[in-house]
Amino acid sequence: MTQFPAGPAAVLDETVPALIRAGGDGGAALGRAVPAFLGPEDVELDVTLCGLCGSDIVVYVGDPEFAWVRPGTVLGHEAVGVVAEAGLLVPEDFTPGTRVVPVSGIGCGSCEACRTDYGQGCPQQVILGLNRHGAAAARCTVPARNLVAVPDHVPDETAVLTEPASVAWRAVAVTGRVRAGERVAVSATRAIGLLAALQAQSFGAEVTLVVRPEPKYDARRALAADLGLAVDAAPAPGSVDVWIEATGTGRHLELGMRALRPGGRMIPVAMYSDSSRRPATITVRPDVTVRPSYASSKADYVNALAFLAGIPDIGARLVTPYPLTDALAALHDSTYGRTDGTQLIKAALRP
Repeated sequence: MTQFPAGPAAVLDETVPALIRAGGDGGAALGRAVPAFLGPEDVELDVTLCGLCGSDIVVYVGDPEFAWVRPGTVLGHEAVGVVAEAGLLVPEDFTPGTRVVPVSGIGCGSCEACRTDYGQGCPQQVILGLNRHGAAAARCTVPARNLVAVPDHVPDETAVLTEPASVAWRAVAVTGRVRAGERVAVSATRAIGLLAALQAQSFGAEVTLVVRPEPKYDARRALAADLGLAVDAAPAPGSVDVWIEATGTGRHLELGMRALRPGGRMIPVAMYSDSSRRPATITVRPDVTVRPSYASSKADYVNALAFLAGIPDIGARLVTPYPLTDALAALHDSTYGRTDGTQLIKAALRP
């Protein structure tokens, strides 16, 4: 295993197994990292599961747009764990033994954006797994203000979905403002889209999951149908009130703009590569509101976890656990599919 330094804000007496950004042209590697310094308002978590996200995949494939992620950075920002150690000023809510999920965006805690729970607007915000050591490791250090306690009846496999569920919640409830009776289409390939569809369904919307017709997505279509979701490859023009786009492909942006009724709402909640951008298609469609939804706040985490608490077995259906020692296999399968041709919804690492 390769060992990398963790930067100036590190203790030097302990390293932990971790999935890290490799050196050179990028990629990922198994190694050991030094946990971040435990400050008086921080906690150190024993990580029980860490989900793999699209940002981990783009680092793994060496996407040049993520070349700014420093070699040696521990990846991963979708986690559930148990408080192992708490700083002197940490509230009693998060004493050792408390099971929690960390909010992945860490702001300064004092600017106007942070005071209004809009950490995305903090000019000093850092993100677990990108410009601060993440949670794909045996241990992870985060500020106590970034923690949300997990109900006892919610298993780790479901709690680890809190971060993607929070992104979905923001798209559906905050940005999209989905209402009962509306016709909602969600174009989805992975967890965020599926969770957004289930959330919109829980609001009383009439939901269709848009999935491509290739055989490799057969299991996903079957799962969606089993969860009570209608499935379609291309909804009819004018048949949709709200389209939530969670694939990151220009094809589904175009499908959605055709399917939306006049006065409908397009909610992109994915990141797009240069080849997927279709600005003209978006802007010339008459009388459609386009409202991108990005990341999530702590309030979104709280609401998402409450939603997951109502369906505590969902993680067993969406999450595929891998031991941390098989992290590269998990990244490969998340990126290219498994050897049997099926596509993962969410891989999660167990240290």
